Amino acid sequence: MIEDSFLYCRNCNEAHHVTPFDRAPVYNLQEMSVEEIFIDDRRQFVDRHAGHEMEELKGVAENYYYSGRSIDPMKVGYVEVTNGTRSYRLRASRETIADAISYKVLPGLWD
Repeated sequence: MIEDSFLYCRNCNEAHHVTPFDRAPVYNLQEMSVEEIFIDDRRQFVDRHAGHEMEELKGVAENYYYSGRSIDPMKVGYVEVTNGTRSYRLRASRETIADAISYKVLPGLWD
């Protein structure tokens, strides 16, 4: 499995999962027309947390946990990550089906 990378805002306890799809466009369909909207999720996260203390975290491949059915897009997941020194657990969830998955760092260290 490819090691997952996350950007972690230490001030807000939020993380962003870095993927090749960070710059994938969104398509707005209205009747017979399609509008392509450029999105850069990583840049939006970095801009939203400008001036905050940030660090890179790497996923620990064997430590992914999900609750709920695998086909449920609203399921909650947990990912163990590390900065090389300390381990943390991220909670992956979304408010609605239209929302992107958000990652929050849970309190406490896991090492």
